[in-house]
Amino acid sequence: MNAGIVQAFVDDKRTAADYLYVLLDPLAECGDAHSLGVAALTERLGDDAIVRVPRADLAHDPETFPALVMLAAPGVVPDADLLAALHAYAMSDVDYRKRYVCGWLTSPMPPASMAAHLASLCQFAPQPSTERFIPIFEPPRLELLAATVRGGLDAWLWPVRHWLYPSSWGSFALFNGSNHASTDWPARVYDVQREAPTVSHVLAAWRRAQRDRLSYAPRRWHGDTVLPPQAASEAFRMIRDARKRGLRDTQDIVVLSLHRLVIHPNLPEHPKVRDAIRQTARGEAPLSTLFDSYDDHAWARIAAYLDAHRDEL
Repeated sequence: MNAGIVQAFVDDKRTAADYLYVLLDPLAECGDAHSLGVAALTERLGDDAIVRVPRADLAHDPETFPALVMLAAPGVVPDADLLAALHAYAMSDVDYRKRYVCGWLTSPMPPASMAAHLASLCQFAPQPSTERFIPIFEPPRLELLAATVRGGLDAWLWPVRHWLYPSSWGSFALFNGSNHASTDWPARVYDVQREAPTVSHVLAAWRRAQRDRLSYAPRRWHGDTVLPPQAASEAFRMIRDARKRGLRDTQDIVVLSLHRLVIHPNLPEHPKVRDAIRQTARGEAPLSTLFDSYDDHAWARIAAYLDAHRDEL
């Protein structure tokens, strides 16, 4: 995707009163020696430009805290070359389960207050008596959250005005904040977030399948992006259904989800596949072992059967 999308975000969404930030995750693949590493950016932009976002779950290791990088103070024009380099890195790390660039944000809040606000967004409390830190800034968590909460994230994000966020399909999603009444969150928010690591596994396998050019994959994505839009939500639906069918091992869930995504969405409705899933659910064999016995012709016959019996399933 053209680097102009980041410049357009800055030009169109940032007001004269806004800071421009980029949020970076040191737990992803980018060492300090890299020109976009936290150490290099500190040297380039100055100590005052970098503020760490506290992680309650990693309090013992502050160096792993996300780095909130101020790219420009209000009224200051950001470095176009740095914006382009960050965009290029964001596009290059789409294949990793952890993304280094977690997006660009605009807000009137100064760095220290902004870092504290981002940390507060990660404090989820599914019950009044409990607290939980969920690193919502990690792609694709914010994307999954937005898909779960009816009514949007506007009031929750505020005073983040805009967040240009790396999407699961290899592009960017724009989330907007606004100062209005908040909406109630459904209980399933927490169920969806618990599945975020497995969603990342499925997305990684799906992206590999796109590159590997499997010999039989009639549902392979052929669009302009790496994966189809809302890929994370689709992966979550596959995971949820796999669990309902009795699968518990992550690898088994990934195998079933991937086959549904590239061969046929209704695979579990085929008698032979359904039996294989039940065998795996009983602990008799990994699903990958059972599926290895099917060649391309077998999968083609299964897909043809499912198409022919679509109205009956």
